[in-house]
Amino acid sequence: MVIKSFRLKEMSHQDSERIMKRSQVDTESVHDEVQQVIQSVRQKGDEALVDYTQKFEEIKIEKDKIEVSGEEIEEAYRQVDEKTVEAIRVLADQVRRFHKAQLPQKMWSMELSPGLVAGQIMIPIERVGCYVPGGRGWFPSAVMMTVLPAVVAGVKEVVVCTPSAPGGKVNPGTLVALDICGGNRTFRVGGAQAIAGMTYGTETIPKVNKIVGPGSKYVLAAYHLLRSEVDLGPLAGPGEGLIVADETAKAAWVASDLIIQCEHGFDAAGVLVTHVPELAQQVAEQIQNHVECLPEQNKNFVIESLKRFGAIILTDSLEESLQFANDYAVEHLQLMTRNPILDMQKIKNAGGIYLGHYTPLSTGCFGSGPNHVLPTNRRAVVEGGLATHHFYKQVSFEYFSKEGLEHLKEHMVRLAEYEGFIAHGNAILERFKV
Repeated sequence: MVIKSFRLKEMSHQDSERIMKRSQVDTESVHDEVQQVIQSVRQKGDEALVDYTQKFEEIKIEKDKIEVSGEEIEEAYRQVDEKTVEAIRVLADQVRRFHKAQLPQKMWSMELSPGLVAGQIMIPIERVGCYVPGGRGWFPSAVMMTVLPAVVAGVKEVVVCTPSAPGGKVNPGTLVALDICGGNRTFRVGGAQAIAGMTYGTETIPKVNKIVGPGSKYVLAAYHLLRSEVDLGPLAGPGEGLIVADETAKAAWVASDLIIQCEHGFDAAGVLVTHVPELAQQVAEQIQNHVECLPEQNKNFVIESLKRFGAIILTDSLEESLQFANDYAVEHLQLMTRNPILDMQKIKNAGGIYLGHYTPLSTGCFGSGPNHVLPTNRRAVVEGGLATHHFYKQVSFEYFSKEGLEHLKEHMVRLAEYEGFIAHGNAILERFKV
């Protein structure tokens, strides 16, 4: 069998811990190396970007060619077939419309007390950096998920860093997606050096206020080390997929969906939890058929990931399956049940939820609308995925009339004196001197 099956109540502590922890990317093991990269980029700027691109990616780039030119974007359209360009346009529009629906109320106010009007205004961040990964593939979809929410939010400058393809060119599909989505400037730099470049700025790459986007363990390590220097979006590590299924689910469909995230690499996770023994057995038998039709590299990724972090878990009831899902707090959660919308009401922890039998989590990966930059490693316990609101600052405001300040004067001055801040109270009293 490609994947092991367990009864939840009979699982060993070792198996339970392995499945719950997933890969939990070990970024600490590369902290020293990444810290050196960060310091070098901070001190040497573009020179360090060129050096590390050569060292880590074996790609030579010139300092004056770090930024992608308009001519390269035009050329990219000639290199990508029309059907793919059209697919990017259609799916980008899906993502754009979803994130427009997320737009918050730009401003609100209320009279809190007589003579005091207070409220909140939403101000877009000035400059945002988006990291679009490469290495294991090229991801126009990642452009949609990072650039479009920022553009929709009204960010004035959206800066993008992405690794070069062999030969020093940026993948043409990525460039087409960047043009369609509205990225302002693109730089052919990847890895920790790209994150450092956007954090501190170089001669070519501007310093940004916030960075979003998934990446390798080196990128994640850079995020961890630079979190006090720049604001960050949700941290997305290795892919995770959990399926909750009941007797209405088709085994072939569950088997095909279970390996989706595992196709990303050796450190991904795919788990099925069900209270239906026949379904568990059928899925275990059918997974091999889906694995065999994959290209060799993808096949190796899936087999290794399922071996290390995959499982089919048999519970006593749907309620127990849903509780396991809450405990697991997965990045992508599929509910393949009779009443998925009702069952969703019982979910407390998930990065993104995919409802019903016709919504494999791959729909979210390629531009159905909702964002696919989702929290991993159980971060879904406290946060959701990347959204339009991540590109705003929530700024409060208040306006007192003289009468309004007088209405609260006594209470404010009393509290100021109690806390020992005499100047605070005096500033209020000063307004009422004869």
